Amino acid sequence: MKEEFFFKTNPQKSANKVTINSFMMGSLFLVLSLIITLNPSKFSIAVMYQLVLAIPLLYVSSLAYSKIGYHTENLKYWDTLGWFTNTTGNLFIMNAIGLLTAKFDPILAHVYFYLFIILMVIYTFLNIKNNKGALNQKLFKLFYLLLIIFLGGLLIL
Repeated sequence: MKEEFFFKTNPQKSANKVTINSFMMGSLFLVLSLIITLNPSKFSIAVMYQLVLAIPLLYVSSLAYSKIGYHTENLKYWDTLGWFTNTTGNLFIMNAIGLLTAKFDPILAHVYFYLFIILMVIYTFLNIKNNKGALNQKLFKLFYLLLIIFLGGLLIL
């Protein structure tokens, strides 16, 4: 019997996440280069921290998810590390976008964050509806997302 664990993925999904992470890291290097070239003091320290910290998080996520493609044992450790680093890195990017938007238009930044939250709640409930056995997992993931978005985005606005 195959072991069930909280964070689980499959080799194809893992490969997709590695590809997406690679694209995101490349984009972050470009964005950070532009910020440094333009004038880093124009940007919030919270934006800079989250953009910079997203890079190692996404990199380690890629390493962890790449293990799933060829390891057959102890996948739960790679899945857990991959999920936390991937999710946190991507949420840091989402927060940074919202905080950058706030410099342009604070109302738009609030709309951005609340729309994101509403859509993720809808997504989670649809996910739960399709797989009632994953209730705890999906609620944990939603609450983790809400915590990172609140602490790294909305609280700073």
